[in-house]
Amino acid sequence: MKIALCGNPNVGKTTLFNKLTRSDEPVGNWHGVTVGVREKRMENGVYLSDLPGAYSLTPRTAEERITRDSIINGDYDAVIYVAEANNLRRNLYMFMQLVEAGKKVALAVNMMDEARCGIDINLLADRLGVPVIGTSYRAVTKREIREIAGKARTANPPSYLSDPRVKAVSDKLSRSEHLNADRAFFALKTMECDEDVIAATGVCPGDCKSCSVTDRDLPARLRYDYIDNILNGVISRVSRKDRTPAIDGIVLGKLALPIFFVVMTAVFAITFEAGRPLSDLLTKLVNMATDAVGKIEMQPVFSSLICDGVISGIGSTLAFLPQVVLMFLLTAILQDSGYMSRVAFLTDDFFKKFGLSGRAAFSVVLGLGCSATAVLATRGIAGELRRSRAAFAAPFCPCSARLAVFTSICAYFGLSGLYFAAMYVIGFASMLAVLKIMSVIHGSRGEENELIMEIPPYRVPRAGRVISVVLHNISSFVLRIGSVVLAVSVVMWALCNFSVADGFIPGGGETSVMSTFAGLISPIFVPLGFGNWRAVTALISGLAAKETVISVIVSLGGYDTVFGNGIHAAVSFMIFTCLYVPCVATVSALAKENGAKSAALSVFVHTVTAYIVSLVYYQAACLFEYDRTAFWITLAAVASVVAATAFTIAILARIKRGRRKNKILSRQNYGKETRTQK
Repeated sequence: MKIALCGNPNVGKTTLFNKLTRSDEPVGNWHGVTVGVREKRMENGVYLSDLPGAYSLTPRTAEERITRDSIINGDYDAVIYVAEANNLRRNLYMFMQLVEAGKKVALAVNMMDEARCGIDINLLADRLGVPVIGTSYRAVTKREIREIAGKARTANPPSYLSDPRVKAVSDKLSRSEHLNADRAFFALKTMECDEDVIAATGVCPGDCKSCSVTDRDLPARLRYDYIDNILNGVISRVSRKDRTPAIDGIVLGKLALPIFFVVMTAVFAITFEAGRPLSDLLTKLVNMATDAVGKIEMQPVFSSLICDGVISGIGSTLAFLPQVVLMFLLTAILQDSGYMSRVAFLTDDFFKKFGLSGRAAFSVVLGLGCSATAVLATRGIAGELRRSRAAFAAPFCPCSARLAVFTSICAYFGLSGLYFAAMYVIGFASMLAVLKIMSVIHGSRGEENELIMEIPPYRVPRAGRVISVVLHNISSFVLRIGSVVLAVSVVMWALCNFSVADGFIPGGGETSVMSTFAGLISPIFVPLGFGNWRAVTALISGLAAKETVISVIVSLGGYDTVFGNGIHAAVSFMIFTCLYVPCVATVSALAKENGAKSAALSVFVHTVTAYIVSLVYYQAACLFEYDRTAFWITLAAVASVVAATAFTIAILARIKRGRRKNKILSRQNYGKETRTQK
């Protein structure tokens, strides 16, 4: 038996899925955590699929399209629709569309333990004509899900299907075999001007681009009228205090942005400072292990391989696991509490200035963990142009792998947490700059500006769920260290310690294979302060995984050898690592979402941006140190050039938008004249 779990975002589908299948898939109190179909075995012969959250079977986002296609074209034996107890009326809106499509459905009213009202489950089941159960994360069982799926059936036909306006459109349609849904479903979707359905059926109620809002809203009004009749007497109000409005009055009030900045500052401060003692301890343990193995008598090549290639390679990255764990822990707590969902609304107006919506904030948050995940999470953004922009810019947010690079360099050179935080500011600022340039060049192209998103109530973070999220992220991080980092460290050790002419060179040398290759590129990085083959080798290794950058630096002699005791060079290297080409997994994800050309352009933009920002920092830092007067003069000149360039770009963009608007008006006027003549 194949069972599908579907429903609105943030109703607890994935949480139920994890418990029933003993999985640890990511969960969160926001739209877009599930971006693809996940299928796992619940028990012998029973397979459960978790579909992305959707508000309607008329898709506005890529993930909603995945859900619609899976339900309409899938071969599921039953579809269990998960609804939230406190938002039953709105949740039943999409449920009615499943009924219209003629699917075998069952209803699971979730979060009954948090319900602020009484719900008569039996009466609801009688009126809908399908099996209904009340569930919660703590109480749901496999037996309940198996039994309700076995009883799933086609619901009672809604009364509005006999509405003359619906039947008029339905009579124009013939059953479409490839979409596998009832004619009534097509009729209502056609009335909603669903472009996919109209393309499939070839029937349109009129000029869909100019039809009135009233016509498009008719199916919604019919559904909600029917839902109101169904729920009459089903829901009884129970007096239960809800603190969410009071908290939102503060968190989303006049102090919203200051509170947000304080929260994020606290996250970074705790991550950097609280994790430092444990990182220092792990570093000492790694050094002790290296010294102990080095004292064992064996061939120099094997001793170097184990000490420099394996122990130092893995240990140097693993030493900064405490900071990574703290970052995962704090973000998981914020997510589970419901605060992160509100960040989208706080930042919506801000991101609109850069051609996105507040939902892009989720990609930024997820990017702190993994850039590839952040790219995939952009599927929840409505509008193809906005979605592609968000995916393109998401890798600029420093991921957890870059976090290890920042903390290790800051710790070695004794830099304060301000340098650590500055990397995130630089990454975020670079992302905004790229987005602004894209917005100026391409414009919005008439895409919708509304942000429609679920806001969950505030909850006390559940220890089990937080621990599950943290363990999932830690296991992924450690798995990369044990696979990708280990493999790259060993390969880099071999390339740096062997020469074509001389064979094995203890401790590496200027004649090694990698030094010869990297030496050809290293002069390009001289203006950035780290124009030597060892630093370039570390950057090359980072193309596979950013965690390997530190392991390669350690295996090639350490920070003093690579940076020559130059703090400015080390900071410049940090900036370049923060902004340059993301790892292979992220580039692959971007190619999957936006296409190969976009991925190639991303590689170029990241590299150029990293080079320019690092160059500006290093040259400015050196100039400020040696001649402060010249520094201020240069700064004023550069600021003037940047301002003039920005002004010129803005003027050209306005002229371009004006020409585009005139062309649209000309086409519309031509169309009106043509219709008049006819």
